[in-house]
Amino acid sequence: MNTQVFFRECRDILDIQYDRRERIIKLSRDITSQSKKMIFALHRVAQAKSYKDNTKKFSETEDRKKDIIILFKKLAEDIQGRDYYRYSRSFSGGIEEFIEALAFYHFLQTDEIITKPEVEGHFINEEGKAWLHITAEDYMCGLADLTGELMRYAIHLVSSGKYDKALHICRTLRKLDQDFDLIASTYLPQLNKKLNTLKQSIKKVEQACYTFQIRGSEYPADMYMTIIKNHQEQYEQEQGNY
Repeated sequence: MNTQVFFRECRDILDIQYDRRERIIKLSRDITSQSKKMIFALHRVAQAKSYKDNTKKFSETEDRKKDIIILFKKLAEDIQGRDYYRYSRSFSGGIEEFIEALAFYHFLQTDEIITKPEVEGHFINEEGKAWLHITAEDYMCGLADLTGELMRYAIHLVSSGKYDKALHICRTLRKLDQDFDLIASTYLPQLNKKLNTLKQSIKKVEQACYTFQIRGSEYPADMYMTIIKNHQEQYEQEQGNY
């Protein structure tokens, strides 16, 4: 083969791969952005005072979810076969963010952690075949990110006087922490960098529940709510410094 022809073919292949990677990165960023907006919408639902408002706001969440699925279908066109693993680092962040949003949505509706098959159900066509592969790593990393949202939700519940639901979240976070400790040490070392955030979330929820249960009777209701809200704002500021 002529050397110039060979290098032209190599150049064309590399150009195709570069263009594909750029498309994948762009779609992943869009998925991440829309997933974050979906999470913000869910927090508004969680803080709504009436369930009539929740019904309306969940429709906004459903609309955002549909938009994200459309983006995933575009992404799926570029990550078929071996390309899935070739470009996985370029789009895994988007998948994890969407799983976090899905898991928070599921928890608000059921008070339970979403399972991997339930996540995969969003990527199955009418024939029952999966059009996008969800790895165990993506699923678990998405759940690890969920813990921060559950912490914020629990703090809101405590500040609203809904101690029992906040305590349920605290127990859920503890169970996730136990499971992730085992998985990180034996199967998925990359989870280790998320465990510190998880443990901080547990500590924040435990402190809020402690303040409510042990010290709540020491303060007037208005002062107690101020203490909890200041507690939450302090956490948000700490997170913003990272």
